[in-house]
Amino acid sequence: MPMRSKPLTDLLRTLPPDEGFALISNRKLFEIFATMLHCRLLVEQLPALVHEGGFAPTGDAPGFEAERIACTIDLLGADTLAPGAQALAPCIVKGLPMASLHALARSAATRTPWSRYRLIAPALPLEEQLERALNAAAVNKAEKKKKIAVALCGDYATAKPALRKAMARAGKQKLPVLFVCRNTVDGEDAAASATRYGLPGIAADLNDAVALYRVATESIAHARRGNGATLIECRPWPLADTPADPIALIEQALIRRRIFSARLKAQTAALFKRQFAVR
Repeated sequence: MPMRSKPLTDLLRTLPPDEGFALISNRKLFEIFATMLHCRLLVEQLPALVHEGGFAPTGDAPGFEAERIACTIDLLGADTLAPGAQALAPCIVKGLPMASLHALARSAATRTPWSRYRLIAPALPLEEQLERALNAAAVNKAEKKKKIAVALCGDYATAKPALRKAMARAGKQKLPVLFVCRNTVDGEDAAASATRYGLPGIAADLNDAVALYRVATESIAHARRGNGATLIECRPWPLADTPADPIALIEQALIRRRIFSARLKAQTAALFKRQFAVR
């Protein structure tokens, strides 16, 4: 994975081996947790980092780490990511260095190497991000190298016009792209609407990173095999008694695996703090 640092890799090596069969290995599960925690810490620190005239990441908010991480953590360096309007946190997951983030926060006019990391600039409106993601997917399809594009579309109610247009093109051209949207209000079923454009639409619990990762893994493989696009709709799960914190949920999964402790969480947070402090 592009963003994985050597300290995190070293920490992953300390985890106990898997016991029996598991769809997600101990290391992968902890990697998802660690990346979600880093994403949460980044979003919490960003307001203090932004200077006057710097890029203000208004598209980042705590509580949506599961959708951001589960659907992007297995992207390859040659894959393309549209991070969503005004959203910086997903760019770090794709490999954007912290030094570039610090520079961007100081001045929005800074030259950020988006194309080097196959990122679409978050300052662009969603409609333009989707257009560029589709163009990249069209090139990927023509090259037949199993590269894909992922577009994080944010709130479905806001993204609906641009997303419908993008799904129509992706369905018609059978493009290797994954659309991810969040639907937190009762109303139109986004997953069902995807079928109008010839795309499979899958709904999953927006707070359950494990469930989202499984769905994303299947959808990414679907695209790499040349089978076209998929829409993942992240929504509050109807059977949940109360809204859950996605990080607390994955911590519970780690506890069940007997690979979680407060000390390990503190070590993971310390890795982020050292990385974030780099100027």
